Amino acid sequence: MDMAFTDKDFVVAIELGSSKISAIAGRKKDGTMQVLAYAEEKTNGCVKRGIVFNIDKTYQCINNVLNKLENVLKTKITRAYVGLGGQSVRSFRCLIKRNLLTQSYITTELIDGIRQDSYEIPFSDYEVLENFPQEYYIDQNVVAEPVGVMGTNIEGEYMDVIAKQKLRNNIKTAFANSGVDIAEELISPLELADNILADSEKRSGCVLIDLGAETTTVLVYKNNIVRYLVTIPLGMNNVNKDLASIQIDDAEAEEIKLKYGDLEVATAEEDLDEPQTYTSTDGRKFEVALLKAIIHARVTEIIANVNNQVVKSNYNGKLLAGIILTGGGSNMKGIDKAFMASINVDKCRIARTVSQPIIKTSNAPSFTSDNAMTNTIVSLLLAGTQPCGGGEYEGQDLFGKAAEDDARTIRLQEQKAKEEAEKKDAVAFDEVKMAIREEYEKVKKAIEEVERYGNDKAVRQRAKDLTLSALDVLGESYQTASAALEDKEKFKQSLSEGTNLAKMLRDEVDKLTETVNRANRENSFFGRARRWLDDVVNEG
Repeated sequence: MDMAFTDKDFVVAIELGSSKISAIAGRKKDGTMQVLAYAEEKTNGCVKRGIVFNIDKTYQCINNVLNKLENVLKTKITRAYVGLGGQSVRSFRCLIKRNLLTQSYITTELIDGIRQDSYEIPFSDYEVLENFPQEYYIDQNVVAEPVGVMGTNIEGEYMDVIAKQKLRNNIKTAFANSGVDIAEELISPLELADNILADSEKRSGCVLIDLGAETTTVLVYKNNIVRYLVTIPLGMNNVNKDLASIQIDDAEAEEIKLKYGDLEVATAEEDLDEPQTYTSTDGRKFEVALLKAIIHARVTEIIANVNNQVVKSNYNGKLLAGIILTGGGSNMKGIDKAFMASINVDKCRIARTVSQPIIKTSNAPSFTSDNAMTNTIVSLLLAGTQPCGGGEYEGQDLFGKAAEDDARTIRLQEQKAKEEAEKKDAVAFDEVKMAIREEYEKVKKAIEEVERYGNDKAVRQRAKDLTLSALDVLGESYQTASAALEDKEKFKQSLSEGTNLAKMLRDEVDKLTETVNRANRENSFFGRARRWLDDVVNEG
């Protein structure tokens, strides 16, 4: 169903790419997306491999592209959809097992519990962005729908899409400085797949390869399920950097790459031709064969890395729908044939546009929708459901700019204060965890002493005193420190570690108490008498 927009209702999406930050505004009408405005700014290093590196410069780029959109739309933008992508985004597979002891029905609650456990990942600086069930095994039989099936053992296999926590944190900070809310954080490769891949391709099995500026994203589908995702820290800008090694500037390197980056195998007749030369803008001459060799070497490396990831996905040779290429790098000549020659597939197509019809209005002259370079940002735009427009746009005056700068300074100070407070809370909790570990080691050592020297009253007394004091570390300081980190996703792993340590300490204190009580009984008057009597009986 199409969204019902008023004149001021439109969706805004922003893509934080490695080479540029793009913003787009559109309105869905009669089954098509009308592009109302488009703007882009070069990142100049503030975004590296899809991750915000310099928050302040990223804010400035975001602010610039939004101002350009507002100038065209004559409407204030209050929120925007933003894509999550980049080098740290990847998949992580996990297997969760349950032993039900007896034959039992698999319930919805059991499956929900297993899936919840699959969100626990062994990486303290990563978080789960999305979770996809893969297969369920009941008593070693593969079951698509496990609820209602009888079984004793169940295993659930899941694929988590994970990313470093700073990916989202840095984006949130940059947007907080701009004063524009994030309507929703969308996982860019998944949104791209939904608007590039056909249902038949997802079902038969395919690999979507997005050839970006500094990264190459590999996404594998099979039986309509996301099976594998990885972002390789190599992209088409690496070709430009290689050309820069022979003193060709970046703008000219891009032109050379598209002109001479023909990856098809040369014919024998072409090999016999006289060596061709390319004359640069400053008059220098380069052999075309050298330029092609430089381009071919780097692109071959990227393809080899992609092939390695397809093999690691365990779906090599099972992808009947083959390869789907997109992104700016897919515009190179012969790129499809080069991938097919390396990866074990029979099909390869280049997706230059998204599947839904896109109409460019006269207000977005710089926007292009047929060269695969805007497929990701258009996919983010198509995912939007909330109107992003606000009040009338009155332009910026000096007073308004000063007020905005003051507000931004306050936001930066508040954000910094918040980060410092969180850092302080994290340090405090780490200190509590260290204290718990120390008490745990003391209790463990006391158990060993009582077991060896339980006939020594002083040893038993020290151990008893320890059982009364060891749990003090789980008192007010522990409760306060853990409460400060609750409901904060990036500290979830640390809180889990603290909970496990607390349980280990309680269990060990219980064990020490039992050991001391047993030693007291054995060394009481009756205990010694019983041992004396046992010795007499044994000697007799």
